[in-house]
Amino acid sequence: MRNTKLYQRGFSHVLVLLLMIVVLGVGFVGWYVMNKSSDDDAKKSDNNSQSTETTSEENIQLQNFGIESLDDVDITQYAVREYANHGLKGFYIFGDSLSGGRTNPNFEFSSLKEGTKLVSAIDGIVAHINQQPDSSDYEVFIQPKEGSAWTVGYDHVVSLNVKKGDQIKVGDVIGEPGKQNNGLLRFELQINKDENGATTHYCPSTLLAANVKDKTLADLLAMQNSWETTTSLELYNVDAQDPIGCTKPSMTSEEAES
Repeated sequence: MRNTKLYQRGFSHVLVLLLMIVVLGVGFVGWYVMNKSSDDDAKKSDNNSQSTETTSEENIQLQNFGIESLDDVDITQYAVREYANHGLKGFYIFGDSLSGGRTNPNFEFSSLKEGTKLVSAIDGIVAHINQQPDSSDYEVFIQPKEGSAWTVGYDHVVSLNVKKGDQIKVGDVIGEPGKQNNGLLRFELQINKDENGATTHYCPSTLLAANVKDKTLADLLAMQNSWETTTSLELYNVDAQDPIGCTKPSMTSEEAES
């Protein structure tokens, strides 16, 4: 009889121990689930904050059009010798008609003087460099900060003076303009913004910083007038530009190809 009581006591102790283990286990599972849910909510909140920050990022402010001065443009009759047959010009504004029915999504400088330097239009970081075997030159992409929605693209760059990851300041030399088949120097300045996964191209004139805007637009107007005076051709309809250099403030990639 005495042994039976000891067995009953031992069995009771085991039941209590098992019950305590179950209670602790349930409590731990509940704590884990609640904390995981809190962590997930925190991550979602962080992601939403980052998304909001990207979409609400302030517009960039250009200090130049990628060259030190519009005086670097070489205004010559030679640059438009194929204008009548192919519509070729020495400078194309944002929204100009291009071959193949395309619309120009940038500023294309197709006649630059020897010795012209391509310079950064903003403070930022060299986000990417793409080598282009077909034209034997490079594309250089500058962002105001890593991961920005904004990108300032330089196309047809040679004699590179930067590398990916470089921090860069306004006026820093990026390289030099590449040479076309016709022997003229050229480069293109394109301003892109990633908007919800789609790229929008912005006319550079719309993003000029206030401290350089008036003078730069006046120089851009004078440059277009000089092209017409030198060539005796009606190359630009300045009345249709608002601001100067832009037939429209922006366009999608699809609009540029149509």
